[in-house]
Amino acid sequence: MRWTTGALIGVAILTLASGCGTDRVTYPPGTVQPAATGTQTPVPIGPNVAEALEVANKQFDLLAAGDWAGAYALWTDAAKKEISKKDFAKVNQACPLFKGDRIELQDVKPASMELVELTWRHAGRTGHSAIRQTGKTWRYDPGGETLAEYAAGPDKAIAKRKADNACPAA
Repeated sequence: MRWTTGALIGVAILTLASGCGTDRVTYPPGTVQPAATGTQTPVPIGPNVAEALEVANKQFDLLAAGDWAGAYALWTDAAKKEISKKDFAKVNQACPLFKGDRIELQDVKPASMELVELTWRHAGRTGHSAIRQTGKTWRYDPGGETLAEYAAGPDKAIAKRKADNACPAA
């Protein structure tokens, strides 16, 4: 009887151990897991952060390439109501802050299933923006800093950039 009990316990332990030996790893909420793309870039658990990051990286690549219309097209409708495409292009053509330079993501935080907050760095400056899901599409939200910069109009935004020596030398 003791041998049978010991054998049954052993079989139960082996059964549990073999059932737990899958490749699936679970992560506690809010922790970081490796990206499924094989790049080994950490991706936080929550909304489909990989899709949100694709939009963020595309936005930053378009800004670096000087494609103002393409970058603006990725914006949320709410941001587009605050800044016109014409004003955005005018300011960036006169003083392109990001053209030619890579914008690096510093922090990615899922705030909800529809919002991923971003912290980025460019030329020694840190900024904040977000990616918002509207319907089934992720859109770039440039954030309050950008909206405030354009609030007084494109001419004042250009003048401020020039006063801050933020415009590249012509």
